[in-house]
Amino acid sequence: MKKSHILLIVTLFGAMMSGVACNVATETVPAPQSVQNTTATIPLNESPLPASPSATSPPTATATLVLISSLTASPIAPTPTSAPFVPANLVPISPQNVAELQPVAELAEQGAGVVAFSPDSRRIAAGLFVNNHVKIWELDSGQEQFDFDGHADPRIISYLSFSPDGSRLASAAQGWDAQNDSLILWDAEAGRELQRFSGVLGAISPDWRLAALTQREQEQDVTLVLSELASGEEILTLQAPSDIYGVSFSPDGQRVAAKMFHVFQDLFAFWSVDSGRLDLTLYNWLGFSFSPDRRFIAALVDSGSGSDKGELNIYDAVTFKWIKTLAKDADALWYSYPAFSPDGQILAASVDDQVVFWDTQTWKKLASLPVSGPSGFSFSPDGRILTTNTLRGMLQLWGVVEAR
Repeated sequence: MKKSHILLIVTLFGAMMSGVACNVATETVPAPQSVQNTTATIPLNESPLPASPSATSPPTATATLVLISSLTASPIAPTPTSAPFVPANLVPISPQNVAELQPVAELAEQGAGVVAFSPDSRRIAAGLFVNNHVKIWELDSGQEQFDFDGHADPRIISYLSFSPDGSRLASAAQGWDAQNDSLILWDAEAGRELQRFSGVLGAISPDWRLAALTQREQEQDVTLVLSELASGEEILTLQAPSDIYGVSFSPDGQRVAAKMFHVFQDLFAFWSVDSGRLDLTLYNWLGFSFSPDRRFIAALVDSGSGSDKGELNIYDAVTFKWIKTLAKDADALWYSYPAFSPDGQILAASVDDQVVFWDTQTWKKLASLPVSGPSGFSFSPDGRILTTNTLRGMLQLWGVVEAR
């Protein structure tokens, strides 16, 4: 993995998927600070697995958590936009019809990087790396609803996630300057900033109960702190093997993972959310996704070629035991991590500048989309829409139109 790509590669792991009071106030909450240097691995590269460190007491240092109600993003006036109308007669994408996918809409917005759907699949949010804004569109009308501008420049939007009821949106930004990293919670109905975590990198648990926060570029004693989102109370302080530049939760919220770069190697560490136990550390993993039923992990693993390619491997989600290699030359740049359909029947991944689909029951290849330079993709929660974004930053929506 080239060091220059670290900024562009993000652990969306999941994107699978507290109430926050909107007050003009400043609160001080404990922030991530220190760690002990430990490493672990499974027999993926035959390295030893030392004893897992346990959760430690929260550090004494603090960071400022600012609750803001004055920053707003006014709703966009209801005028025609570049986002086309999405057909209403789309059917769920399945192994039987995935070969019939066709373009149904396009968000003509340059620089779309990371994407998230609202839980009801009626809205879509995108982080734009050309201007560091976060936008929300309504899919039934194609109307741009909000344009959020709250992350400091120069930034890259690296994480997006709607709350379970769709009323809030979390966005995280990171860049070369770690002190300007931020995680912001937005009111996705009124268009205003609710809560800001400054100087940290993080993610929100699927149930929006916990926040996992860390500070990048810690030279030693790296920590990942789990806190109650509503109160800011620290629950666990996790010791990390190396400097963290990506965080995510598993779909069930039982594990939290951190992406790190250490001695010219990418690695992931996985902790139990309940106990704070470091379950294992996996070297040379570039990115991964859990299946919705939590049976499988689809992971991109560095093949050692030095290029932006990796092996696409399937692992048991409980034991992390290797099951099958689907591709030797999967694309491993930007946000092109594998994605499962919401029912778990289909796996999508980028291979040789195409989006390729596999049947997760047989692991047989089903079809492929001729997308030039796909750098990311995701399924809508209702399974009716697939999004693809390219290195040019164009966001395209695909679907299977119901036969008449």
